[in-house]
Formats: sequence, structure tokens, C-alpha cells
Amino acid sequence: MGRPLFRLSCSLTDGSMCRVAATLALLTVAIAVGRPDGACAEPPLSVAASLSRAKLERVGDYVRNEIATGKIPGAVILVQQHGHPVYFESFGVRDVASQLPMTADSIFRLYSMSKPVTSVAAMMLVEDGKLRLDDPVSKYIPDFADVKVGVERRGEPALTLKPLNRPISIEDLLRHTSGLTYGFYGDGAVRKLYANSDLFDGDFDNARFVERIAKLPLAEQPGTRWDYGHSTDVLGRVVEVISGQSLFGFEKQRLLDPLGMTETASARDDRDRVLRGRCGAAAARRRADA
Repeated sequence: MGRPLFRLSCSLTDGSMCRVAATLALLTVAIAVGRPDGACAEPPLSVAASLSRAKLERVGDYVRNEIATGKIPGAVILVQQHGHPVYFESFGVRDVASQLPMTADSIFRLYSMSKPVTSVAAMMLVEDGKLRLDDPVSKYIPDFADVKVGVERRGEPALTLKPLNRPISIEDLLRHTSGLTYGFYGDGAVRKLYANSDLFDGDFDNARFVERIAKLPLAEQPGTRWDYGHSTDVLGRVVEVISGQSLFGFEKQRLLDPLGMTETASARDDRDRVLRGRCGAAAARRRADA
């Protein structure tokens, strides 16, 4: 499969410039490309493409304007049709400080990709017979046996805590119907509790993080509403409990390494590797192994 490289994102900046990811999603199709080490040149464009080249160029004009007006530092855009690239171009720089140009092998941070990766890891445990979709989460994380639902009542400042109608299941975690939410959007009382809690205080691991989440009330009864939140964080801890490994250790051994996704990680702290790009990093590894 090679190394999937997620496209359509922002490069390293001194501030938050990720708005382009959502904006360009309306204009282009971002496709993950995997190629073995040493094959990092851009693929030849399809000559039989039926898409209008002139209209595709308008996408590039839009991105160049975003860069020229200081909204983003750079981007990589790939549009494919019937499995063949019809538009593939790099724009701007990958890092504002160094002014290194954006290239086809640039490594990007793409938020929330841990969700599908962790969900696949959980389904692998289901295939292994070690996990069932209808298992209660409390089977693996006992703290969730006593979790309550926070109910707002008009005219009452305090939340009313109600018992669960049924336990949170593994399936709820996978489909975001657990009642767990986020605290950075919405103005409900439960969301405000999340926002003002100690969830992200200090240095913590998944076990400690999930322990903190279990002390907060749910926003809804399990299975009643889709709510984008911390469900996958809890699912990741379930993977750790069952496997006896760290979440990334399990994903690396069972999923990422077998697929050749050696540049994929849950956090990208190696700034030098990011600046060199995927092919530069691969070349450095080969030199080190020689």
C-alpha cells in the first residue's frame, strides 16, 4: 500500500492557519497517496481527463490568493479522476520561519484522524474475538458503571443528574452516541462543565484522561443522539486495556506498520522530520541504516 500521505491541510505556522482545510474541501477532492521510498516525484497527470483544465486552474488561483493575502502559508492539492491524477500542485511554503517550499512529500497534521484509526483498531479486536460491540464500556473501564446524565431544567441553575437508561456500549463509542461530548462548542450546561474541568491539566496518559472524563455527566442518554465528542478517547483506552499495550503501540504493531504507514503518528513532535518531508525523512533513515 505504500505510505498514505494525507493531503489538503496547512503547513507549520506561528499561529493557527488551518482554515484552508475546510475551505478547500468545498473545491477539491483530497486523496491519500501511497508510494514506496524513492518514488516521491509527482505522478504524471492524466491526459484523458474529462475535467476542465481551465476550471481546475481556478482552484490554484484561489489558493495562490489565499497565500498572497496571508491567510495560509501553503498547501498541496491533488485531484484524481478514475484513479488518475488530473491536478497535482504544491503552493507556498511548508514553514513560515524557514521559508522551505511546500513539496509533494510534505508531512501534514490532520486533526481527528486518530478517530478512524482507533476505530479500526477496535474492530480488529472485535475480529479477534476479544471485544463485542454490545459490551458495556464499564466491563473494561469500571469508572463508567456509575456515570450519570446531566439534565437541564428551565429555571433551575443546577443540573439534575439522572441514572442511565442503559449502559454505554462499545458500539456507542464507535458511532458517537455515548453521550460523551466536547467542551469547546455549544453552550449547554454539560458542555460548560467539560470546558471548565481539569480534563487537560498537567501531564496525563489515556488512563488518567478517561478517569477524568468518567467523573463528568453525559450530555444525553446513551444511544439517543449523535454527539461528536470524547467517545474515541474512551475507545482508545478500551483498546489499551484489552491489548495490554499503549494505544499507539497497538496501532503501530497491528495496523500502521503492516500498511507501511511509518510516517503516521498521533503527535508530530519531530519538527525536523516534518520540515524535511516524507521522502527526506525516508532518505535519512536509509543513510542511518547503511
